[in-house]
Amino acid sequence: MKEHAIAVSVANLWTDPDAARPVDSPITTKPADPSRWVQKLSHTAKLELHENNLLQSQVLFGTTVKEEDEKDGWVKVVVPSQSTPKHIHGYPGWILAHQLAAPLPKSKQMVEVAAKHAVLILEGTAGSMELSFMTRLPFLGEDVAFYTVMTPIGRGRISKSESRILTARSASGGELIAAAESFIGLDYLWGGMSSWGYDCSGFAHNMHLAGGYTIPRDASAQVLSGKPVASAKAEPGDLLFFAHEQGKGRVHHVGFYHGDGKLLHAPKTGRKIEILDMTDTVYETELCAVRRYWS
Repeated sequence: MKEHAIAVSVANLWTDPDAARPVDSPITTKPADPSRWVQKLSHTAKLELHENNLLQSQVLFGTTVKEEDEKDGWVKVVVPSQSTPKHIHGYPGWILAHQLAAPLPKSKQMVEVAAKHAVLILEGTAGSMELSFMTRLPFLGEDVAFYTVMTPIGRGRISKSESRILTARSASGGELIAAAESFIGLDYLWGGMSSWGYDCSGFAHNMHLAGGYTIPRDASAQVLSGKPVASAKAEPGDLLFFAHEQGKGRVHHVGFYHGDGKLLHAPKTGRKIEILDMTDTVYETELCAVRRYWS
């Protein structure tokens, strides 16, 4: 398969080439403006992303995708870094061709955005762009204050105060919770995989990634892996899964156990990432499984 790199701060992985609407223009341009896009979307427009099956996922700047097909300025891709039962090679969907570039060179060292957002200063121009938490780019060098990185649109610099060298790590459950707590108050976004908005499983996926763990993209797949834990023995950082039919049906939601019967999660369209006491709520009756990915 031919490889590409995402050449915008975050690209939407659409269900098909007809899924993008006029209201989505801020996220379909190059450069994309995800902040303006999420601010511009009405509640109804956000609901349509799910109810009309428009958006599958999102992919961060620099991420490698593999081409399967192309049609009228669109490229059908799979995202190897987002595992799913939907496709053996990664999450499938469509991305606009102008939001793709040549793949980045393989590198032994990567720089990772550790802040909610970081500014990438493009070398040789007066330009800059905002990057999301967990964006990863090849390391080229450093000085006292900045890392120099290679990007799909040229060399750039990122402040060390907003980034770090990617190293092998195995975060504790408490460290996963600390990362997740920093996003309390962020709006839920169906398909969201960036710090401009997460959905429930995207939130779980990226917080684990920040801790050194790669887990599946969707809740229905996340519940099939990890270490099973009895609900009475859940610890902060474990994932709680919820299913229809009072916990006996299809898994539809995931969040972090925060301790003391509380849930830290990205709830649904129209709400923000929050900590919730599950006592006497639908979450108490729909809890169906606990899984631990941290060690």
